[in-house]
This record gives sequence, structure tokens and C-alpha cells, in this order.
Amino acid sequence: EGQIKQLGISNCYDPMKFQRLYEQVKVKPKVLQNRFYKKSNFDVELRKICKSLGVEYQSFWTLSASAKALASRDWKAVARTKGLSPQTLMYAFMMTLGHTPLSGTKDSGHMGEDVDVMLRFQQGEEVLDGEDMSRLSSLLGIELLL
Repeated sequence: EGQIKQLGISNCYDPMKFQRLYEQVKVKPKVLQNRFYKKSNFDVELRKICKSLGVEYQSFWTLSASAKALASRDWKAVARTKGLSPQTLMYAFMMTLGHTPLSGTKDSGHMGEDVDVMLRFQQGEEVLDGEDMSRLSSLLGIELLL
């Protein structure tokens, strides 16, 4: 009782600083929460480090930062074939990468859609295959890390 069980870090975009922090602290962070956007190269290096250290990567600003890709004809076409909205397709993309997208919606309908796609993953459904992931990564301009 009264002890910290888990620590997380937010808004750390420098891979070397994160690595150094991780190595120097006694209680290791279990989570890194970062804005997921192009300006930070979608945290490619940080996500690699997180994976190697067993740190969960949680994304925020996931939809807003990728609005152009989500509005594209190609993105919408993939979403339709998967029975998803463009937004929940983005969440499926993140979950397929092994990350946790954080939803900031206040709309109960959108939240229901978000929960539905999460449940599909929890039930073991392969929502996106390798070909889907390559296509979506290309549309976002992200180096694919599986």
C-alpha cells in the first residue's frame, strides 16, 4: 500500500534522452505517451526503443495529425473493405503495430466504434494484414515497424 506500481512518461521526443533516462532510473517507465505526428517522424526511433525495452507506446493526437491521410480516397477505400471508419482504421493500424492509441472523443457513437475495433483485436481477429499495413504506412509516410 502507498507504493507506486507503474510510471509513465509523456512528451519525450528525443530517443537518446529517453534511453538515458531509462538506463539511469531505478523504477523503469512502463509507458511512453507521445503525440503521433509527422514532425517527430512518427517516433520511429522511440518506438523501436520502446519495443526493445518492453515499454508500451501510447499515441495521442493520432487522428488530428493524420487528417489528410484519413481523408484520402485510398485510406477510405481500405476502411470500407474492413468495415471501419477512416478513424477506427487508424486505431487498428496503431494496434496492429502493438501500440495503444488514446482516444480523446467526447462523442458516444465514436467511442463505441473505438471500443468495437479494440474488441475485434482482443478476440484475436487479424484486422489488418501485412499488405494492408504496408499500404497504410505508405499513405501516412511512416517507416513500417512490426
